[in-house]
Amino acid sequence: MKIQCVMLCIMLLSLFLIEADVSAPAPAPAPAPAPVAECCNVMELVPCAAAFTTSTPPSPECCQRLREQPRSCICQYMKDPTLEKFINTSNAKMVSDSCGSPMPTNC
Repeated sequence: MKIQCVMLCIMLLSLFLIEADVSAPAPAPAPAPAPVAECCNVMELVPCAAAFTTSTPPSPECCQRLREQPRSCICQYMKDPTLEKFINTSNAKMVSDSCGSPMPTNC
């Protein structure tokens, strides 16, 4: 009798576990990662200030920083009334050309 009771308990426990596994909802899929917002920081171009405002050739640091700027940020700077007087100049165009990072023309 004892063995029958143990067997019955094992069977009931097995059925319970199987039922619990079958009826458990599938875990929700992980959400897609949020797109990273582009962060424009005009202060990154401070090493280019002298080259943008005078005929001073750009420094290697200026060129590196200019090449690191996303084109969308350059466009943003070109449209900003405060910054356009520095970015939309012939000096700035010469700096960007000499650094191998031409100013965008289709902003």
